[in-house]
Amino acid sequence: MKVLFLAAEAVPYVKVGGLGDVAGALPGALRRQGVEARLMIPRYGLLDPHKLGLRQRLGNFPVTMDWRREECQLWENPKTGDLFIENQYFFGSRFQVYGCGDEVEQFVLFCRAALEACRREGWEPDIIHAHDWHTAAAIRLAWAAPHRPGLVFTIHNMAHQGNQRPDGWPLLGVYDGRGPMNLMDQAIYCADKVTTVSPTYAQEICQPQYGFGLDGLLRSKGQNLVGIVNGLDTASYDPQHDPCLAANYSAKDLSGKKVCKRHLLERFGLPVDEAPLLGVVSRLDFQKGMDLVLQSIYDIMTYSDFKLVILGSGDKDLESAVNWAAGRYPQRVACYIGFNSSLARTVYAGSDMFLMPSLFEPCGLSQMIAMRYGTLPIARATGGLVDTIKDNFHGRGTGYLFGEYSVEALLTALGKAQEHYVYCPELWHNTQVRAMESDFSWARSAAKYKELYLRCRS
Repeated sequence: MKVLFLAAEAVPYVKVGGLGDVAGALPGALRRQGVEARLMIPRYGLLDPHKLGLRQRLGNFPVTMDWRREECQLWENPKTGDLFIENQYFFGSRFQVYGCGDEVEQFVLFCRAALEACRREGWEPDIIHAHDWHTAAAIRLAWAAPHRPGLVFTIHNMAHQGNQRPDGWPLLGVYDGRGPMNLMDQAIYCADKVTTVSPTYAQEICQPQYGFGLDGLLRSKGQNLVGIVNGLDTASYDPQHDPCLAANYSAKDLSGKKVCKRHLLERFGLPVDEAPLLGVVSRLDFQKGMDLVLQSIYDIMTYSDFKLVILGSGDKDLESAVNWAAGRYPQRVACYIGFNSSLARTVYAGSDMFLMPSLFEPCGLSQMIAMRYGTLPIARATGGLVDTIKDNFHGRGTGYLFGEYSVEALLTALGKAQEHYVYCPELWHNTQVRAMESDFSWARSAAKYKELYLRCRS
């Protein structure tokens, strides 16, 4: 089975969010299950073809865009087979992935060039698997073609849909379109199967509060809307071998985790003691529930012994509020504004608990990473958090969930976690072991996608 796998970002080349992790890992997992999956992303200016060892596979070829043509090229990483679409203006000259102001035109070109490159090489995919609105145009364009392949569209975040004013329709070869063009809307309508990154999120986006205007269309897909939980690169995120950690450890021997906690406290200048330590690695954004954390700071600091370490960046007001909290409680709260991959792993390993009170969360990888490192998540019961965390309220789970998006609900979950941590060390240890032994590998998710592809072709 041949699958064309389209995304705007993919590790190890370029990553902005969780989409990059999925696009980087899932094709390899599919290949290991016998699927010929070709990953294709844009060749942005920040990707140096010489440093990456890329070779040009196709020289200049024309790509039709509304009433004009653009020249593109196709590059390949010969070590992995991963492919890159080049266009000097829309990709090669740009050193950021998003936010250039003409993203709809930019990514429609990417989709058109990807389909044209396959045609020129004589490689006909059985399935086109497109991710998020950036590659939605490929679904719409292929849908209108004769003898088309199966079409799978994966939604990573409903909040971003690729809207364009009414004069954008010719980009899709439509000259009588009415009203604004919405690329995600077009892909959902045309796809044979629509997937999203967790079963619970698949249910949530069919409701007005999570569907961002497309809930009715999503409900109309019926059984063709499927939720498949993302996997985790368990080889990379492995506390037993992670070189970024002060000490390595495993579910069978957790002694190294205490060393990691001491190292984390010292790294952030906090007193070294046995008080429970909360970690946050997150985009500082209202979706991630960071406003709820900040609203709870006074109560956490007043009525508990928690210390809190926050690593992330994003909304400037939230960044300022995090800095304020660190200044107001210098012995209890510390922060790092920005992102540092090795430091993030230090937070995952050194914290006792991981705070993730998201307003909504399509899937989330942070809670999986935290559990992999024996750091128990305290999270809101939404989206993929529900599907990956088993509530430990009665001592048989892998983390702590709360339902209502409120300070009171968050504090209740924190209180239960602190109670278990302080007064029930054996229960706490057993919960850590269960969390670390949870199966978050890509193999299970890839098998479900392979089954979905087969249903597309039947």
